[in-house]
This record gives sequence, C-alpha cells and structure tokens, in this order.
Amino acid sequence: MHCCPRLPESDGSSEVASPVAVLDTIHGAGLIAERMRLEGIEAAALEVYHNVPDVSGFNLVVVPVHLPPGNPAYEVARRLGKKVVTHHRTVGALLDGEWSFRAFEVTGTRGKTTTALILARILSARGTVASHTTRGIEIWKDGKSRLLMSGLSITPANVIRAFDVAENAGADDLVCEVSLGGTGLADFGVLTSFAGDYKIAGGTLWASTAKLQMVSLSKRGSKLIAGEDVGISADVTFGAGPRGRVWCTSREILDGKERVPLNLGESFDIESYAPAISGAAAAALAAGLDLKEIASALEGFEGLGGRMKKIWQDGILVLDNSNSGLRASGVEAALDLAGGGGKLALVVGEEAETVCEGMDVPALIEILARRRREIDLLILVGERLKPYVTTLSALSAQDLDSGLSRAKAALVRGDRIISCVKCFR
Repeated sequence: MHCCPRLPESDGSSEVASPVAVLDTIHGAGLIAERMRLEGIEAAALEVYHNVPDVSGFNLVVVPVHLPPGNPAYEVARRLGKKVVTHHRTVGALLDGEWSFRAFEVTGTRGKTTTALILARILSARGTVASHTTRGIEIWKDGKSRLLMSGLSITPANVIRAFDVAENAGADDLVCEVSLGGTGLADFGVLTSFAGDYKIAGGTLWASTAKLQMVSLSKRGSKLIAGEDVGISADVTFGAGPRGRVWCTSREILDGKERVPLNLGESFDIESYAPAISGAAAAALAAGLDLKEIASALEGFEGLGGRMKKIWQDGILVLDNSNSGLRASGVEAALDLAGGGGKLALVVGEEAETVCEGMDVPALIEILARRRREIDLLILVGERLKPYVTTLSALSAQDLDSGLSRAKAALVRGDRIISCVKCFR
C-alpha cells in the first residue's frame, strides 16, 4: 500500500501547502481534489474554462499542463506568486509509495493506445494485468481482456482510478496510457514517438516538451523505453534504424541479433502496427520477459478495433480506423489500404473537436478533395465538417454509428467501407 503523500512544491520542498486549488474541468480537477481530501489535505476543484474563480486564498495551485498561460485564473495565480505544479506531478505525489503491482506508463505523439494494449496482452501471459487507455479500464488474463469502465480520458487524474482498480483486482501489473507525460509513478516508462509533434497550451508549448515529464518526473530505479525518433538515451530503444535494439516484421521479432518467429493474424496492416508491437515488446523485455515469451503471447494477434483492422459485416468489408489518435495522415493511409472490389464508402470526421486536440481540418479537406474520385460515397461526421458537405458532394452524420449506418444502407455485399472518425475508442 502507498504511504501518506507529500505534495510537491515549485521550490523543491515537500511540505504540504494547503489549501490547494485544482484547476481544470470539474471532472478532472474533482478526482484530484477528492483524493487530496481523503488524505487530509484541504483542496477545492475549480472549473476554469467557463469561469474565473478566485484563487487568492490558496497556497498551491495545480494546473493541467495543456492550460494556456493566458487563462485568467492561471494568470492571476502566477501574478500573485502562488506555487504552481502540474496535474501529472501532483498525481505522482498523491499515489507515491509501495504498491502490490508494477506500473507501466505510456505516452508519446503517436501509438500510445495501441502500444499500451499490446503490452497489457503480452504481460498477461504471466499474470493479471490492469490497463487504462482511451478504450477504458480493463482486466487482462492470458491475452484476453474484460472491460470494467469506458469513456474515461487519459488525463493524469484518471491514473488515480486505474491504480485503485489494479490494487483491488490484485493485479501483477498496471499499464496506463497517459496524455502529455508521465506522473513519476512508473517502474517502466514508455515514450512511443515524437513524430508529428504539435502545439498545446494555446500554442505556447510543444506536446513533446510536456511528454518529457516521463523523464523529468521519473523515480529512482525506473527504466525508460523509447522509440528511435524520440532521440534520447533510454534503457531500451526500439525502431527499424541503427539505434533501434528491438523491432518486428510480419514474420519475426528482433532483439539485437536475436530473432524469434512471429505468427500473427492477417486481418490488420502489420506495417501500421510494427512500431506499437516493437515498443510493447521492448517494455516487456525491460520487465524481464524473454523474446520467445513475447512472441508466444502475440501468437494469433488480429489487431485492435479502430486501428487499421479489417472485419466483415454482412458481406461488406470494413477497414476500421476510427480512434482517438486519428490524424489526417491516417485517413490517407487507410485509403491506400482500401484495395479494390465493389463500391467504396468513406466515413470520416470527428465526434468531438476536443478529442486529442481535434482533427486538422485543412489537411483532411485537402486529402478528401484530392482523392474524391476514388470514393463512391463520402460521409462527413461532426459539426466542423458540415460546411464542406456541398463542395465535396458528401452526406453528413452526427457521429460514427450514424455515419456507418448511412454507409451500410447504400452498399451491398462485396462493397467496402473505410471508417476514419476521431473518437474515444
């Protein structure tokens, strides 16, 4: 069990400076504030996106790393000289201590969810694993998972939920996908990639800079696993280039000069999955598994729903690539994989602009306009794409499910659907 927390201070001391103001949405701030109160710390959750709460009476202010510095409450806190720390660091302090499981945290600009889920599958060959990703909180045993909670974001606040679930389930390992950095709790931290970096905090901070909290907050004795393009020294590096120790192909997995055959399924695009499988394998190797165990745990792996997975539904081939991390480039990659045969419907867009920063609409529209002739039926999902319905000769839908329903109603056996909607899956 963990011990009583000591909240961090910006000056490096560990004395608790209550009362504490936790800024964010009510949900995100509320989870952290509630945990503080359970630990005997006076704390309040303050919603700061539609309100300007008074922070003058608080000694410590806890902010999400993505909060723009021009946010009025944040601006006042700095002007008053309040001590300010991130949600990530605070969650790490609240949960710091002895736990009955090993903790893995996964972050990066690409492949977080896929890497975390594959890692959970691999680790579950040895014992019980809890995972928290955009798919929800799951319990894994022998490569199969059971969903306990869905619809949770991957903000640091939900790491609190995941830790409690893992402890109550008697898990041997916990794998957490964490947005924009680590909390410092990980025994094994994974930085998947810095490719396709983007700005956060109102355009004032690179996402990769925030994600480096995985390193800056890491605890003594923890191990770092990193993709080649991250460009930092790590305990294990994965990638296809000269710096990558671990990598996989459709037929084998490699650890330096050691090679072990892989027997994967055929219903997904292995090239899209190679970085995630390699990152998960690298983390498992760092945790003590050997290459043969990893290959065995991946035997028959058929891909993950929403991540370049091909499925048949009523005689229609569906390439399912709707997920929280979807980018415009992912839509084009799906079009490249569509193959031939029958009519092609593309269901594309976003269910919510706020899902992982929203879609890059100009880049998406450029792709759709350039490749419109390849698409027999185009269905645009979400409010931000409605203005383009006429110019792209498309239909509109409110969400993923209604978009897929419209597409299926217009197709027959032998036709194809590409599903590319940015959503929590």
